[in-house]
Amino acid sequence: MVSLSALSSARSESLLVRVGRSLVRWGSSSTPEEKFAWKHLAECEFVLDVACGTGEFVSMRPSKTTGIDLNEDNVAYCQSKGLDVRLGNALELPFDDQTFDGVHSAHAMFFFRPPEATYYMRELVRVVKANGTVVISNLCDIHEIFIYPEVAKPYPPQSIFRMIRQSPPSDAKGGSEIGNVKFKAISFRRPPLFNIRSSWFISPQLWRVASVLKALQYGCFLRKYWTYRGYTIVLTRTA
Repeated sequence: MVSLSALSSARSESLLVRVGRSLVRWGSSSTPEEKFAWKHLAECEFVLDVACGTGEFVSMRPSKTTGIDLNEDNVAYCQSKGLDVRLGNALELPFDDQTFDGVHSAHAMFFFRPPEATYYMRELVRVVKANGTVVISNLCDIHEIFIYPEVAKPYPPQSIFRMIRQSPPSDAKGGSEIGNVKFKAISFRRPPLFNIRSSWFISPQLWRVASVLKALQYGCFLRKYWTYRGYTIVLTRTA
């Protein structure tokens, strides 16, 4: 038989978890990135979200957005929510040239080594129409995200600018240049004023506390505006 004190404790913990989740959503560091992305994709009739994960970005405009992800569990989860998400590889997008008015991809590029990252960029540009929009979000804080062994390399904005300098041969899969694209806009993700790294905490409970404290700072605009830990860049296909 469950005691009243145990039941009360469980309810209190459940309430704290719900409040914590609400605070994290309210102060999410990714929310400004998503708003910035949709500001530039708003006029697009059909949008592709590459490496869409569990479909947060797709769910913001589900009637106009198709998602693609390499993880079967992510795809199944998104489909269970009624989202148009398909299984596929970001390096071999299963779509014809110039299919979409806009393409979005967040926090995927750093999983690829340089030759793959270049081809990933070319695929995003390939499937967008002429004068269409490509939006890419990247994290580049080596102390936060690059502690994970599966993360290959940070790509700061300068690396994107180098990639779009000149056009490569049409059949090239290597090299470091992307053709038919130009820079349009950029927005930076600023770190919180007091950087409490989630990686410091092994306990799931302490990790949640760290996440809430960071979210509170983001929600209250307490950030280090003189530096950045990530960015969202907007490109336009020229032909």
